[in-house]
Amino acid sequence: MAYSKIFLILFTVLNSIYYLNAGYSGVPQTTADTKAVLRRSLELRCIYDGDGSGEFLEWYRGDDDSSVNNEKSGHYGVKSNDKESNLTIKIFVEADALVKKWYVKTNKAGYERPPECSFDQISLKASPQGMETDRDNEKLDSAHGSVRRMEDESVDFVCHIAPKENVDLSKVVWSYSKDDKTFVNLLDQTTVNDAIVIKDNELRINGVKKTDRGYYRCELNNVHFTVLLRVKDRLAALWPFLGIVGVVVVLVIIILIFEKRQKSNKKNITTDDDDQDQANDPLVRTTTKGSDNDTKKRAIKA
Repeated sequence: MAYSKIFLILFTVLNSIYYLNAGYSGVPQTTADTKAVLRRSLELRCIYDGDGSGEFLEWYRGDDDSSVNNEKSGHYGVKSNDKESNLTIKIFVEADALVKKWYVKTNKAGYERPPECSFDQISLKASPQGMETDRDNEKLDSAHGSVRRMEDESVDFVCHIAPKENVDLSKVVWSYSKDDKTFVNLLDQTTVNDAIVIKDNELRINGVKKTDRGYYRCELNNVHFTVLLRVKDRLAALWPFLGIVGVVVVLVIIILIFEKRQKSNKKNITTDDDDQDQANDPLVRTTTKGSDNDTKKRAIKA
């Protein structure tokens, strides 16, 4: 009986020591330091640095034990092993910003829901989410879209920032690149001219030229959105018409040359036929023979 009590005490002590070595930590340590960007990915991690396995189960959202596995397929990704479990929000949307709590559950006694791996509501970071122009049908919401303008037309770019609340638009930075690789700040007086006007999240180019073709980017909080401006020659619309006219002119010339050659060939054939008809005409042959006889008679008389 005494041995049983001793064994029970030892088991309890060892078990307590084992679980004291069970340590969990979350990344980020506090969600107050983390702000998500719309349409970008965000990762939450729970790391186990104790003995054995962390025995991770599932990730949940909200306070109603709603598993992320029951949400829209492909929106969340979970990867777990003995030492850590990662939740990836692949495309952060506004609905994700409304979730009050994110957490992971384990199968380890006393650590079924580690508080270190429980994350509070994730706020959004204001960032460029698209570009609009002065034309109603030009609203770009995918990266590297493009707009077209004829030479000497004007174009307005408006950088769409979300969320809009409490945003200092004067911090929006506009930059330009010829090749989408090296960008220069358009507020730099060495790169901007009188035709470019910038006001917060709006940029206007008066009378675009071919030299204005390139990539225009607005940036806020280290997030940027880029659009390509294509500039067309004013005569570009006439090129198809001029091409058709050119083809027609060439065809007319070819037809005229062909007809002229045909007429020349017909004339040569007609002349050859007339000569052949004269040679074969009996009257022409008789007259010729009579003349020959007269010539012979005059020779004999002489």
